[in-house]
Amino acid sequence: MTQLIHSAALGAALPWYPLHFVPASDLVEFLPELVVAAGMVAVLILDLFTAPGPRTRLAWVSGVTVTVAFGVAVGEWVGHVNGHAVFNGAFAADRFGLFSDFLILLVALAVIWLSPAYLQRRGLDSGEYYVLLLGAVVGMLVLSGATNLIVVFLGIELLSIPLYVLCALNRDDPLGQEAAIKYLLLGGFASAFLVYGMALVYGETGSTDLARIHQVVLHGALAGTTDPMLLAGVALIGVGLSFKVSVAPFHWWTPDVYQGAPVLVTTFMSVATKVAAFAAFLRIFSVTLGSTQADWTVAIALVAIASMVLGNVVALAQRSLKRMLAYSGIAQAGYVLIGVALGQPDGTAASLYYLAAYAAMNTGAFGVLTALSGRGEDCDDYAGLVGLARRQPLLAGLMSLFLLSLAGFPMTAGFFGKFFLFSAAIHDGQIPLAVWGVLTSAVSLFYYLRVILAMFSAVGGPDQAVNVAGMTVDGAAVARAQVVLARPTLGARTVLTLFAAATLVLGVFPAVVFGLIQGIHVVAG
Repeated sequence: MTQLIHSAALGAALPWYPLHFVPASDLVEFLPELVVAAGMVAVLILDLFTAPGPRTRLAWVSGVTVTVAFGVAVGEWVGHVNGHAVFNGAFAADRFGLFSDFLILLVALAVIWLSPAYLQRRGLDSGEYYVLLLGAVVGMLVLSGATNLIVVFLGIELLSIPLYVLCALNRDDPLGQEAAIKYLLLGGFASAFLVYGMALVYGETGSTDLARIHQVVLHGALAGTTDPMLLAGVALIGVGLSFKVSVAPFHWWTPDVYQGAPVLVTTFMSVATKVAAFAAFLRIFSVTLGSTQADWTVAIALVAIASMVLGNVVALAQRSLKRMLAYSGIAQAGYVLIGVALGQPDGTAASLYYLAAYAAMNTGAFGVLTALSGRGEDCDDYAGLVGLARRQPLLAGLMSLFLLSLAGFPMTAGFFGKFFLFSAAIHDGQIPLAVWGVLTSAVSLFYYLRVILAMFSAVGGPDQAVNVAGMTVDGAAVARAQVVLARPTLGARTVLTLFAAATLVLGVFPAVVFGLIQGIHVVAG
């Protein structure tokens, strides 16, 4: 009793005491994250009472959890016109973070919908998969709204650790185990850069709150002085975030991890992680450090150009579909980075639009490979797509749409995504960025169209090789793929059709989404 009285007195005397630190209003603003976290715990407990076999009901609980969180996020969007910070400035309740949350939750819902059939075919159906997936979603939601460097780090680690394990979901696959080890080691290396950069920024500004850092940086910019140690910290933070968004030269883990991980995990990782990390990238660089843009914009622009060039050029030589899409993702991240390099509201809006387009078209492209992946292996070879238009005309048409959108064809989401980014670059005087973007987009046409050509190529006999835009595909491999690859379920076809519709809507009616993005107030802290 005496100890309880002492604790109560301590709580009354110290306003930071935990009993007074979390008001109910702050918890309400954090509700989407809490819903997903509660669903994760529910799935973990439910798995204990689930008999060995298919974990379909865990997929249903996970899907309902993500759907409820999405509904809560929509309700908060209506109430957050200007946005504000909660938890003593550590988390932002604003439309910028909520827009990122929408994309993350939609991608997670699509992956959950595709999961039961794929996991059962591959013999990977386990309750741990859904727990880890929801855990990664919680980390992504935290990261998209983080306005404190410590919370940024917590969000990155919370999303990364489950992904390390998910990459090794197939314990009998040496390639998957290798991918997980590479991701873990390089992820830890990048986290060290990130923490060291945060320590330097804290040492120079005396705070980890982005709002306070913004004030110190702005004061230094007005005085015409910028501390070199602060710039070193900013550079290290940029390196840590660049690893997460997979831009050159911090991309070396990406092709190996994408190829080694189960394609369903790659689908989720390739999109949702980028959305969350770019949300932090934009909030820290374009808003918090906007007054020192002249000190870092050239470095960001060079990284963007290197990513666009390397990603598109190296993708030309790939014979693995997952590696090709991995290098494509590096190039796509370079396009988004154009908006970060601009450091202006129009660049931020263009980046958000491109992230929405990328979520639709890249989830769709990887989703087609997931739907086709058979009992023994993932669909990771061009042989699996040869003649797909004859066997699965719907999937061939959807895959063609997703790839054309990634290439930036008119009337698709990718076209207007690139149009807004390149227009913003020209408007802000960064014409070289727009030129490099257009030139590298032209290069990407070749490897995207090669996949489409493979799908609409005629299938010969087992002894007849198929030539696909200069690449020879063994006839025996094509015949084997037609037997091994799966027949997509109704649920998979439904998900892919919905994402194809989103790709078309964003390409035909871009104002539907871009109108929501324009004028979004970004809370710095």
